[in-house]
Amino acid sequence: MQDAPANLLSVVIPMYRESARIVPTVQDVIATLRDRRTPSEVVLVDDGSTDDTVETVQPFLTDAGDGSIERVTLVRFEKTRGKGAAVRAGLAEARGDWRLMMDADNAARVAEVDKLLAHANGNVGLVAGSRSADGAIVEAQGFRKLTGLIFKVALLALGLRLAKDTQCGFKLYRADVAEAIAKHGIEDRFAFDLEHLLLTQRLGTRVKEVGIRWQHIDGSQVSPIVDGIKMLYQAACIRFRSYGILELPARPELVEAPQRVAVGGSEH
Repeated sequence: MQDAPANLLSVVIPMYRESARIVPTVQDVIATLRDRRTPSEVVLVDDGSTDDTVETVQPFLTDAGDGSIERVTLVRFEKTRGKGAAVRAGLAEARGDWRLMMDADNAARVAEVDKLLAHANGNVGLVAGSRSADGAIVEAQGFRKLTGLIFKVALLALGLRLAKDTQCGFKLYRADVAEAIAKHGIEDRFAFDLEHLLLTQRLGTRVKEVGIRWQHIDGSQVSPIVDGIKMLYQAACIRFRSYGILELPARPELVEAPQRVAVGGSEH
């Protein structure tokens, strides 16, 4: 792998069965990054999709550089591991000084990254896009707002006062923080955001929350009720581990590492 240019921005997009939605997202990301005219790369991560997600994104892959975009690359798990594992794989594969994690549904467009980068400095390790912070513009369904509020109240009850909006899928990591999370993180499912915020704080660096524009997109793989209950259980486990009540489980990466998909479709 060639050395990354200075001030490279990495955009990490985890995917799971996103063949129906991923093309307009990738097109928008590439077009926006080209318009920014600063060095960037796109790291797509497939979490063992059983549809045509991998085949759908392969035409976008390049390692030759295209204007300001240094590469568009794909790594994938053979079997589904969970969004948290996919994000860690993407953060590890990325080379940027700052590494943005954004959702495949494009609910928050990559153009919002400039709001986060305005707060990126040596004192801040993670800039979290937020649907609750000042300046946020949100178009969301009433039911999802309600389930989100219930989750926030439950986190407060657990003593996890990490951010106004812990679960927004738009976070910017400083390179050293991204690499530490990729190395030490263990949460594979949807509670990984909580772990990332906690690990950032334990590294002795700040988390900054910034309001962004966000809109609901249909077709999510997440069930607000079923997955919400699982997330609360995982949040409780995270909290108990922080007290030393529960031991850390073994890291699944010891069993399976993601494979990089080369331009043209082969894996290595």
